[in-house]
Amino acid sequence: MEKPIVGQIDCVYLPAKDREATIKWYQEKLGLRWTGFSFDLGGGPEIMLVTAKHEEEASLIYKTDDWEGEDYDMHLLTFKSDDIERTYEHLKAQGVSVSEIKLYDGNRKNFRFYDLNGNRLDVWSGWL
Repeated sequence: MEKPIVGQIDCVYLPAKDREATIKWYQEKLGLRWTGFSFDLGGGPEIMLVTAKHEEEASLIYKTDDWEGEDYDMHLLTFKSDDIERTYEHLKAQGVSVSEIKLYDGNRKNFRFYDLNGNRLDVWSGWL
């Protein structure tokens, strides 16, 4: 098998309504480190911010029937947490809108949350 002509995902461009407010939110709520041009997650892709020209275009949610039923609001990004319950309680205490933690197929846990731009994001436990 030939090696792919591209490698790992280097960065993800996250739309923002207000760049400075978004930087502050991700720093305060998720503890992410802003490098001056991106959020460095300590491994894997970095998250770059791009100011959306029109506020209604700043959301990464789209509808699908392929995930959890009809017209499911699909997220684009999933974060991994080594302690999903702690992450969940932290975000909840920070006033972040979070779903309940759900066990899937007995081998992983996930919950969803929304950032200040209305982007729906996912957190998973890794394989249990």
